[in-house]
Amino acid sequence: MKWGKKLGSVFVVMLLIAIPFMTKADYEGKKVPVHVKIMNPRGMTEKFVEISEKEAIDIEENLGKMQQALKTIFSNTSSDEDKNGAIEMLQEFINKLVGIGILSPSFATRFIINLLSPKFDLILPVISFGRGFSIIPLYPGEAFIGFMFRPIIMQYFLLGYTASLNLNFLPPRIEYWDMVGTHTLVILGFVGVYIDLGKIGYGIPRVQFAMGEALFAGGLDWF
Repeated sequence: MKWGKKLGSVFVVMLLIAIPFMTKADYEGKKVPVHVKIMNPRGMTEKFVEISEKEAIDIEENLGKMQQALKTIFSNTSSDEDKNGAIEMLQEFINKLVGIGILSPSFATRFIINLLSPKFDLILPVISFGRGFSIIPLYPGEAFIGFMFRPIIMQYFLLGYTASLNLNFLPPRIEYWDMVGTHTLVILGFVGVYIDLGKIGYGIPRVQFAMGEALFAGGLDWF
């Protein structure tokens, strides 16, 4: 009986110690609404997506992995095994955005196909993410899905990454290019998903990203 009491006491003490850690692990922080405008040729609709502090921080923490994954995918020196692993990592990240409600499954599938198997077309894939701020003339919102005919100017400081494909006619080829760290990106004729998490609430990381296709994407790589 004495041993039983001792074991019971030890179990209670361990449980009390574990509770704060369990609570911390399950804590997602405050949830904030993201006002998303869905724009298409037929008009505009609106929806709200809730995102928690934990989800926003998780997105930020995975951006470095996405940068490395994209470099691996488009590197001529990467092995097939490395490229397959990088593609899985990219798909996993995009699936998280689908789970949160930022991306639709159909858009995610189409973007991955266009990125991995680009065609000679007027618009080509572009993906940009990192810490910074954005300017879209006469558009005060923090997110949109669909068409944006106004120019999108995205400024990054130290933690930023942009990757896109360029179409060259002589000789005919599609080339991958990227900008890393501090840089300024200008996008014209964009169709896709844009979100600036820094605009949605205090405590949310100042992370922004754009994912889709554009008539033009270019800018200045400061370093």
